[in-house]
Amino acid sequence: MRSINRILTAPFTNFFIRSGLHPNYITLLGGGAGILAFFSFAAGTKAGFIFGAVLFEAFYILDNCDGEVARARGLSSKFGSWMDTLVDCCVHTLSFVGIGLGVFRLTQDPLMLFLGITAGIGTFLSTFVAILQKTMDYGLAIHGMPKAPGGVIKKITAADRLIEIFSAGDFSLIVLLFAVLNKMELLLWLGAIGANIFCIVLLAVNFKYLTGRK
Repeated sequence: MRSINRILTAPFTNFFIRSGLHPNYITLLGGGAGILAFFSFAAGTKAGFIFGAVLFEAFYILDNCDGEVARARGLSSKFGSWMDTLVDCCVHTLSFVGIGLGVFRLTQDPLMLFLGITAGIGTFLSTFVAILQKTMDYGLAIHGMPKAPGGVIKKITAADRLIEIFSAGDFSLIVLLFAVLNKMELLLWLGAIGANIFCIVLLAVNFKYLTGRK
């Protein structure tokens, strides 16, 4: 499934290919945008939420660019792949925490901070599943590599297809929409519930592969 962000990424990828910038530096630029998004979210103002969402979208664009540039220029590496995964984990986790902190500052409701942290934990654990799979040379179906440990082809189930839909790579656009509509409290509720349900489903679908069972 081709995400909207993949389409938006194309001109930026072409620019970076022509620039000669190493894809690892593009990853770091994306991480920098993600960290700035955290601080902008945490400011607790409508302008801060919108600017943070724009920076978060920039992170998504750059996150697509680094891999596309690496493949186009033959610079793919395990180090770059691991850097990309760890940056993704940090930015997604921090973004939810930042939104929770920002909404807490705006509303003075401690529940909002709790929801942000809860969503961050669910996001971190979901990414940790991907990290486990990397250590086992096992690709997720949502990454286009439905391969179990040992090179066994993983049978694609309805649950895998559902995971693929929710992992299309357009979450940043959802954040931007909620920021513009000034509905960040609702986003926190959806994130706290959705991220943890997604993590549970991810573990259930891939449990036997993660534990080495065939």
